Amino acid sequence: MNKPRTLEYTEYTPFERYLLEISFDGGCFAGWQIQPHCETVQEVMQKTLSRLYADYPIHVLGASRTDAGVHALGFAASFLVPERPYIPPEKLQGILNRLLPPSVRIRGVQKVGLDFHARYDAVGKAYTYIFNRGTETPFSNRYSWKCRYELNFDAMIESAQHLVGTHDFSSFVVERKMVDDAVRTIHEITRNDFGNYVCFTFKGTGFLYKMVRCLTGTLEAVGYGKIKVDDVRKILDLKCRDIAPETAPPHGLFLMKTFFNERDYFDFKLEKVPFYY
Repeated sequence: MNKPRTLEYTEYTPFERYLLEISFDGGCFAGWQIQPHCETVQEVMQKTLSRLYADYPIHVLGASRTDAGVHALGFAASFLVPERPYIPPEKLQGILNRLLPPSVRIRGVQKVGLDFHARYDAVGKAYTYIFNRGTETPFSNRYSWKCRYELNFDAMIESAQHLVGTHDFSSFVVERKMVDDAVRTIHEITRNDFGNYVCFTFKGTGFLYKMVRCLTGTLEAVGYGKIKVDDVRKILDLKCRDIAPETAPPHGLFLMKTFFNERDYFDFKLEKVPFYY
């Protein structure tokens, strides 16, 4: 039998692999991926799981790398489970939620194959960015971007359609030299209004580092009339980050869901403001 393609090294014999759906408040962390001298979601998850599994070092593989300040409702990650102590998936969720800080919650645990990979087996992701066109509060300030003036949201969603499809998104990625291939596919960008909150949801097969925030910053520039609707296509075609508007701040962005089957991916629709889920 061939060795599973994603069977990472462990100090124990892998018994099973569990897939976790994780929700977290990004304002409490320096992103998902472990970094020196700052707390990340991956670090918190690994330390907590290690406590449960006889202090074995547990490595949790994430489906993406959210940066500091970005929130998640359906972040996907998996880990190899030791044989002992055995904790079934339906019990692990409750145990983890009692041990984790309030800023992190497990929404689901399921058994998957040993060769499963949370990143490479994903068929798509959905991100939502929230604008607040109403009165700012200490709470809305944490989870949405306050409009300084009245935005033309109709022009913004019109310009967003230039971004739908398979393109080289070099104009909308930070640290382009670190990326081998900037071609990605966005299947849909939609707008939903919920009272004072206007949400833009991006559905794609994959996204580059800070790509959604870069795209949102460009849409905001259209909304304020700094650039025209058709300028978005020109910026896309030039493949140069220097000519695109500034990156949107992280606190308005939510990773809504990581999808592992196409039906769920294409059927997904935003039903309410992300922080009400």
